[in-house]
Amino acid sequence: MSSTPVLHVGILGATAATESIYIPILASLPTHYTLTIIHTTNNDLATHSQKNTNIPKSTTVPDEVINHPDVSLIINLLPFDHHEKYTLAALESGKHVMVEVPLSLSIHGLRRVRDARKKGTTATPAASHDGNSLSTSNNTAPKVFVGCARRYAPCFTDSFKRELSTLGRVYYARCRNITGPALPPIIPITPGNGYINGTNGVNDSLTPSSTSSSTSTATARPQRIHALLADIFGSNEDLTRDREAFCRFLGTLGGHDLSLIRESLGFPDAVSNISIIEPFYSAMFHYTDSSRGVDLPFTLLYEAGVDGVPRCDAHLTVYGAKKTVSVEYDFSCTSEDVAVRVVVEEAVGDDGDGDVDVDVDMLDSGDGSVDGKTGRNGHVNGHGNGQGNGVANGHGRAHVRARMKRTEFVSTARETYEQEFLAMHAYLVGDAGGSKIEAKTTAEDALDDLKLMHMIFDHYDRQCGTIRTPLG
Repeated sequence: MSSTPVLHVGILGATAATESIYIPILASLPTHYTLTIIHTTNNDLATHSQKNTNIPKSTTVPDEVINHPDVSLIINLLPFDHHEKYTLAALESGKHVMVEVPLSLSIHGLRRVRDARKKGTTATPAASHDGNSLSTSNNTAPKVFVGCARRYAPCFTDSFKRELSTLGRVYYARCRNITGPALPPIIPITPGNGYINGTNGVNDSLTPSSTSSSTSTATARPQRIHALLADIFGSNEDLTRDREAFCRFLGTLGGHDLSLIRESLGFPDAVSNISIIEPFYSAMFHYTDSSRGVDLPFTLLYEAGVDGVPRCDAHLTVYGAKKTVSVEYDFSCTSEDVAVRVVVEEAVGDDGDGDVDVDVDMLDSGDGSVDGKTGRNGHVNGHGNGQGNGVANGHGRAHVRARMKRTEFVSTARETYEQEFLAMHAYLVGDAGGSKIEAKTTAEDALDDLKLMHMIFDHYDRQCGTIRTPLG
């Protein structure tokens, strides 16, 4: 019998994407998780998911998941304006919660989540079929884990952050996330069960469009978002169309971008030059690099948006003097395909004399070109094709024109999500095993994400109050 506690999982807000990502990942970790019940707003999708994934129960009623006696972990995949409400409900019922970033766009909302965690006690679920279910005392506070798979990709945690630490002075950085429409749902679009795509294709990309309940949902959602924005900004006068559009974006794709920026480069000193021309957004972040004992400035340009071209152009790139480090994301692929790629480009052999020296054994049989070499440990080194312009000297070296070495490290979608779910399991059950294990994407960490968002909002206020722009 394994000593690893098994968490019984209930999913809120399942979509067709849940079938391709979350359900397979949970199934691949049977000693850590078992899927007990799944909720979706569409009966056909619920039936389809249950039939094809052997889930014991499906429902269109959220409370059936939250109050299920066997469930110890709620995965909240509902749209961002539902994050706080159902996270609070799950905590109050004694369940741990995983919720996609952002946990909330409201400082008041995060405080309410904090208070609910303090008041709640973890329920003790019934034993699983293998007798290895999570069992905790009733005085343990339930925990919140904030999902941000980008920050758990092995090549990001192992390679990108390592290369970034050796970059030297940072001169410039760029974060981009321009994404096309979401992939079509697995269930065929037919009269009576059609879907409309959300504006951003994330979380709300499977909203029923032809049932009576969809009419009430379509009416209620703007009201919920309006109430959320009033909670954020505190005044109805501030609830402009641009604010709403930008908050919707930060509540989906943009929240992941800012969380990645913050872990990689920390908090900026200031934010400036915000542009909101729906559905495209940009901002300039100003940093101070103090890693070399001297305060040296650099700028990060953030640009993001959603268009109709089916592709994902999402990356964070950091530029040094002789090295550029980039992490690229594409989660539109299947679980076994490359979803995250770290690319390192650097000048090699520069001795400061204007030429680049390379070993003779890197030159081929005499035509002066440079041969690439295959690297080890799962990555590939590309050494370019610089042409020789000199003859090997007595020290076994030859002068060639400047070359660049390109190194890549990759992670699949499955590897990325498995690492995230393993980290979550260790965090949630650590106390049950007698040890305390921390995670990097907690409710406390979510507060730092929110602080960065509010730096953007604060500059938006200053910018619109002092200069006339298309923003108003």
